[in-house]
Amino acid sequence: MATLHYSESGQGEPLILLHSGGMSGAEWNPQIPLFARNFRVIVPDHLGHGHSPMVAERLTVADMGRAVLELMDELNLPQAHLVGSSMGGAVALWLTLHHPARVSRLVLYRVGYRKDEETHAGTRNMADPAYWRGVGMHKWLSDIHHPQGGPDAWEEVICRVSEALEPATTDHAHDLELLECIFQPTLIIVGDRDPVAPLDQILEMFGAIPNCGLWVMPYATHVTATNIWRAESFALEVTRFLQRRP
Repeated sequence: MATLHYSESGQGEPLILLHSGGMSGAEWNPQIPLFARNFRVIVPDHLGHGHSPMVAERLTVADMGRAVLELMDELNLPQAHLVGSSMGGAVALWLTLHHPARVSRLVLYRVGYRKDEETHAGTRNMADPAYWRGVGMHKWLSDIHHPQGGPDAWEEVICRVSEALEPATTDHAHDLELLECIFQPTLIIVGDRDPVAPLDQILEMFGAIPNCGLWVMPYATHVTATNIWRAESFALEVTRFLQRRP
């Protein structure tokens, strides 16, 4: 049995939605019914998030990627489209680079190709419980991560994410030559003011990946409003990309 807790809806080509760090599959709730009109949508909780257990003392991108592969094997999915948000995008990129035969098309949302001190500063900021209390999301995080160990477990979850993306030790550390080997059609989505996935790094990715599209959301930081007023346009653009024929 696969390690990851997941939900499934819809029919068609398999589409796996990988949530951002500190969240759970519930991040995709506004998108799931929209994608389920055209795809078989599979939404896991990453290791150490939501209802999925930890498998090691430290969270790593590679372990999260291997857990997704395990889930694909259990569901008898030789291939799937991947849409990854932030840390989920790091997992999707790892899967594409290390197990390319398993990925049909790739959507990288709010994520670069490496972590450095500048981009990790924003990640460290989001590992502070005061940040989430300040934006009023701490109760929601407490609820979704209660299975990790109780009402305060969410504070440990967000710290795991920062550790997994620590520049000196993370396995989210690729170079542009490696990105040139990606053969899957790829779409990069980012806000034009995102400090965690800065536009200059995104443009480097766009230039390196051979068959790549780019959607830059105006006046958007790491928070892009794709769960509220941009939800339908996000699902529409991603669906068009995934159904696009050469």
